[in-house]
Amino acid sequence: MSDKELLDRLRAKKSVQMILKKIMFITGLGSIVSLVFIPVVYNSDGKWYIPLVVMVGFMLLTFLIWTYVNHVETELEQELGTDFIERILSERVELLDYQPFKTMSYNQLKHSKLFGTYDNVKGADYFKAVYNGVAFEYCDAVLTSEGIDSGNVKSSYTEFEGGVMTIQIPHQIKGTVIVREKGSSKTFEKIENSVAPSGMIDIITGDEEFDSKFRVEVSEPGEEKNILTPAFINRLSGLGNDIAGRLFVSVQEDGITVAISKGGDRFDIPPVHKMKDPDKFKDMYRAQLKELLDIVNAFTPV
Repeated sequence: MSDKELLDRLRAKKSVQMILKKIMFITGLGSIVSLVFIPVVYNSDGKWYIPLVVMVGFMLLTFLIWTYVNHVETELEQELGTDFIERILSERVELLDYQPFKTMSYNQLKHSKLFGTYDNVKGADYFKAVYNGVAFEYCDAVLTSEGIDSGNVKSSYTEFEGGVMTIQIPHQIKGTVIVREKGSSKTFEKIENSVAPSGMIDIITGDEEFDSKFRVEVSEPGEEKNILTPAFINRLSGLGNDIAGRLFVSVQEDGITVAISKGGDRFDIPPVHKMKDPDKFKDMYRAQLKELLDIVNAFTPV
């Protein structure tokens, strides 16, 4: 199926959805009008249960249409993702799994020691792939924590929002090394300036340029020397300049976790009616995938 045929089919579904939304508005309005008539009919000694039955019928119909409208919206995004984005990903990688509404688990992200404290994980655009023999995963993630503000009101705070990758490496690494790119954005000052996780120690590498851009934490002093080689530092510094968003990296055991502070939603599925130029979105997705593959290439030699 061509891009045009796919989008024409999805737009037809979208048109049906829009018609149903208008009907839902009318049935919802009918429910309100029926509710108003119940006391009017009752006070005039009329059959007040008739507008009650009509109201219940309108409410039930409104709920059924609302349920279907939301189902269509999810179906549209699912089809657009699997029939469009999935093909773009498969151009460059061996795609093992793609789920547009899935994210990584709480424990998987917690294991990286990158994010400090958080209570909830939301996200989307998950996929797992192999590139040049290296397995990696990617998703968008929003990590939030619950707290009480100055007015003693329960609030939710965003600890991190952006893309997260995990990259497998061929041999185990002793200890843990965490590298956080510095910056001025207050949005991510918690993850950048948070106290080193339990068992982690802040260190200075001695490379003045690198230390001015990145903060380094290790589980044991000296472990960073096996990871932060001149070649690794050059690659990481280059990524910091090229990637749209700040980088936070955890190297431990047999894997690497890379968090990219929000620089725009990667592989975001747009509303069907906005996708008038498929080639524009193809180019955007290819550029986003290239960013991720550049990260895989940079960390593969570890």
